[in-house]
This record gives sequence, C-alpha cells and structure tokens, in this order.
Amino acid sequence: MKKLFVVALLYTFFTSVNAQENRTKIEEAILTKNSLIKQEIFSVDNIPAFRIEAVKITNLEKFNISTGLRIVHRVQEGKVYKNTYNYIDQSEIDGLIVSLQYMKTMVKNKTLPSNYTEIKFATMSGFQITLAMVVNAQNNLDWNFATQTNTSNEKTLTILPIDNIEKLQKVLEQAKGKL
Repeated sequence: MKKLFVVALLYTFFTSVNAQENRTKIEEAILTKNSLIKQEIFSVDNIPAFRIEAVKITNLEKFNISTGLRIVHRVQEGKVYKNTYNYIDQSEIDGLIVSLQYMKTMVKNKTLPSNYTEIKFATMSGFQITLAMVVNAQNNLDWNFATQTNTSNEKTLTILPIDNIEKLQKVLEQAKGKL
C-alpha cells in the first residue's frame, strides 16, 4: 500500500513539473504569484472562428516584459459557451507565418500529392494549423485547412475555408507589428 502511495505521489510530482515546463513565457508571466503585473491587449483583425490579440505582459516590480499572442476561442460546453484561452510566445509567430506561407504555396501550386499528405505546425502551447488531403464533394482529392486553438481540447478544432490561410497569415503579421 505504501509503494502505491509513493508511486502516485511521484507521478503527481512529475506531471506537475512537466506541466510547468510546457508553459509559454506569456503564461509564466501571467501566472506569476505575488507580483504586480500589467497586461496590455492590442486588438487585431479577427478570424471568424476565433480571436487573436497581441499581448504585452510587464512585471512592474522586476521590469520583465513578455510579448506574444492570446487566442480566444468561444466553445460550447453543454448549453453554455465558454471562452478558452491559449498563448503563443513572440518567438513562435515567425514559424506560424512561414508555415502558412508554405501552405498557401502548396494550395496555389494546384499539384496534389499522389498519397495522403498532412502539413502541420504546432506551437508549444498547442495551437496547431493543418493542411491535409481530403476527398471533396466531386469525389476528387483536394486540400482542407484546419486550425485547433488548443490540441488538448478537441472542441477547438475548426475547419476553415482555404482563403483563411492568407487571412490568418495577415492577422499574425498585424499582431506581430503591434508587439
């Protein structure tokens, strides 16, 4: 019985340590205890499925500044809608923009791979963009674009029109310009 308790205690400890390691710098700044924090939110154009905001967090005692994005996604849980939040560090924004540019190029190329293909990019916090092969209504292979604002919550998966690749890229560039 004692061994089971020790194993459960160790498991809990290692899970909490790993959870803390996977936090973004923005999340760490927001969740800092016993400190005076200033949070500035800058609005940018929206994607129909979710909202992206540029965020600047300043620790007013240590004068540390963290910047990045806050993703706000309204998800239905039962009969009510709740906002889910996800944060992306500024250092990951360029990777998202380059990935979207690559996806845009693949779609414009009009040449489809002969086998099933997925192109994905995920941030440390679990924001993910995916371009995948699908069979369309005419029974032909075509591209499908999806975002998942938090990979640990399946309800945040959204299939978007292909034109939203470019729209999302522009919104990310706009947000980056505000940081």
